[in-house]
Amino acid sequence: MKLWYLNHYAGGPGIGKFMRAFHLAKAWAEEGHETTVFVAAYHHQLETPEPLPSDKRVDGVRYVGLRARRYSGNGVGRVLNMADYCVSAFRLRARSDLAAPDVVIVSSPHPFAIFPGWWLARRYKAKLVFEIRDLWPLSVVEINGTSPWHPFVLLCGVTERFAYRVSDLVGTLLAGAREHVKQVVRKPPPCVYVPNGANPGAGEAKAPSSASGVAARAQLETWRKEGRLILIHPGAQGIPNALDRLLNAVSVLNGDGNAGKIGVLLVGEGGATEALKRQSDDLQLSNVAFFPTVPYHEAMWLIQNSDVGYAGARNIPGVYRYGISFNKIMDFMQAGLPIILPLKASHDPVSEAGCGIVTGSDQPSDIARSIMSLETA
Repeated sequence: MKLWYLNHYAGGPGIGKFMRAFHLAKAWAEEGHETTVFVAAYHHQLETPEPLPSDKRVDGVRYVGLRARRYSGNGVGRVLNMADYCVSAFRLRARSDLAAPDVVIVSSPHPFAIFPGWWLARRYKAKLVFEIRDLWPLSVVEINGTSPWHPFVLLCGVTERFAYRVSDLVGTLLAGAREHVKQVVRKPPPCVYVPNGANPGAGEAKAPSSASGVAARAQLETWRKEGRLILIHPGAQGIPNALDRLLNAVSVLNGDGNAGKIGVLLVGEGGATEALKRQSDDLQLSNVAFFPTVPYHEAMWLIQNSDVGYAGARNIPGVYRYGISFNKIMDFMQAGLPIILPLKASHDPVSEAGCGIVTGSDQPSDIARSIMSLETA
């Protein structure tokens, strides 16, 4: 079969850190299915600030970069970037270098690509699959605290209902999402659970060579020589990641005389980064170090050489009652790190695999106790 996979933020080696699209495309190719991944030529998860070319192959996987404007932050520019991606996807019908698909898969880091995906599936008489990554608009309302009557939230709700009604199949990374789909539409399509996975033989870790990666490695090795427990949080540093609670937990530990026993690496950037740095300075956290985003293979090296993986998030039962699909949890599993998950969620992989501590809470005191339990283990 020929598969078209529309994923605005798709990653891959040398492209971006979200590797699901790459691994799925490679696995499908091994089964004899030709896959083309359609990614925004510019988005904030790319490894470099340069836009992707219109056509690129990475280890046998074809990526087609769809025109989308640059933006910064989470404002109007990012919404317009989403709109650009969707408009570019509508235009794929006119391209002669693309073989007609048998299946069109639309992934939902945002849900709006379902409109061009549905249109393309109809034009090519292909099956349509909607992949749930995040529950829109539920995540926007519960995590960001946005009003359910906000125009963007209302648009997301209309889009979500449309997606479930027109899709031939729903694939979800959330084990309990089937129940959510049933609540949204009266006649839901078939729904299958396809979680993120780990590939221990992938060999994706490489010693850091970027400026940020080299600096992070130097800090890690210094702490290693000092015999500290090294905790790492790679990736986004936004409000949903709740790293302020981790910093408060470190402050609790330092106040109890444990400052020399632990070191915390925060590798990444986001809307909360500057506020977190100020908080760290105010709390005088000498055992917390910030480093800008590094390429995925360098992040994997840092993870593999740390002791504990921290899967930061706010404890929001309203969202996580349907499950979680944090990419970093799978990265930690792949590296064999014990994980601290500071929340309560249905079907969480840390509890099911028995590979870490689920605090059931995001209170700093609970996070601090979980860190010390691993330090003394």
